[in-house]
Amino acid sequence: MPVRPVMSADSSALSAGEAMRRWVSASERPRILLVARWPIGAVRAHLLANYSALCAAGFRFTFIGPAGEALELLRASFDNIDGLGFVAAPVEERRCRLWPTVRTLLRSGRFGLLHSHGITAAVHAALANLGIGVPHLVTLHKPLRPDQFPGWLGCLKHWMLKRALQQADAIVTASEAARANLLEHVPSLRDRTERLFAIADDIKAERLRALLQALATRTPLTLPSQPIAA
Repeated sequence: MPVRPVMSADSSALSAGEAMRRWVSASERPRILLVARWPIGAVRAHLLANYSALCAAGFRFTFIGPAGEALELLRASFDNIDGLGFVAAPVEERRCRLWPTVRTLLRSGRFGLLHSHGITAAVHAALANLGIGVPHLVTLHKPLRPDQFPGWLGCLKHWMLKRALQQADAIVTASEAARANLLEHVPSLRDRTERLFAIADDIKAERLRALLQALATRTPLTLPSQPIAA
């Protein structure tokens, strides 16, 4: 049986122009559309460790993930925080097509930033964002493996990942070693190193907050000489 999508409270839609005017004027923090195919393990730990503080700083988030227990556990973990939205994308036979749900929300004009977690979410988010152009931040929680993309289907997946990362406005890795790993497996990013940020796993939320705000307001980004870390 397919699991159908469920949408939760997340109202007060604005036009894209009005939303950007408020964000740029700093009178309102941007609402961020956060996409995670697997909101478990390191991804869930990262969200819980940092996003409560970001909410306290005025950011608001809408989380998109596969319908099921993992998303419900994430929702429950943020139960005491106002202003959050959760959207469950339909799951059919363990497959979840995130991008149609993401695209529908992006086209509403309500979001100042698209933040994807993991390579699958990055590809779906990039596809959903085609022709819309919301600033896209990709966070990669694990290094890429040499055997991760076997066969012709693997080649296609690697090509799609490469395209998604090339289109991203910024990419965050968990360490300098992970950043080097990414450049090894996607060498075309060497021409875009100013968009790559190494942020330690034990990041303090204010570091991430600065990056999110810069992207949402389209402020030019520069790569620091040292990793952004706690």
